[in-house]
Amino acid sequence: MSEELQPLREILVPMDFSESAINALQFAKRIIAPCNARLHLLCVDDDPILMQHTTDQSFRDEHEDKLAMKFIPLLPAAEREQYKTVMSIRFGTAYHEIEVYAKEHNIDLIVMGNLGRSAIAEALLGSVAHHVIRNSVCPVLSVKLPGRSG
Repeated sequence: MSEELQPLREILVPMDFSESAINALQFAKRIIAPCNARLHLLCVDDDPILMQHTTDQSFRDEHEDKLAMKFIPLLPAAEREQYKTVMSIRFGTAYHEIEVYAKEHNIDLIVMGNLGRSAIAEALLGSVAHHVIRNSVCPVLSVKLPGRSG
């Protein structure tokens, strides 16, 4: 009694703009092309100042615009159209926002790098990838950087 596998329609790549995340995006593009799936890029900023309710909305909006501009060099306009790309910015705890986004958008697969921007933060707080793998409502593909072991 196995469930029939459904095609992948919505694929999420959490993006912190690290080498690992960009590598995961390149890997995800290889999956998306034959599936004709939609690509979701999500950047989560965990800056405590931006998460405060007292932070001025115009300051938050300006910061969000700056982050959104970082998406542009990752995918040329033709690829953004080809992959029906959705680019989103959220403020909060990365693993929590990734999980919430996946539920809200019925994500079929999360493709993410297994190394973030800060090795110190990961050692202290635990890897975002590990949190997402343990708690996600959908499969998570963790992509290693080429030539790295461990």
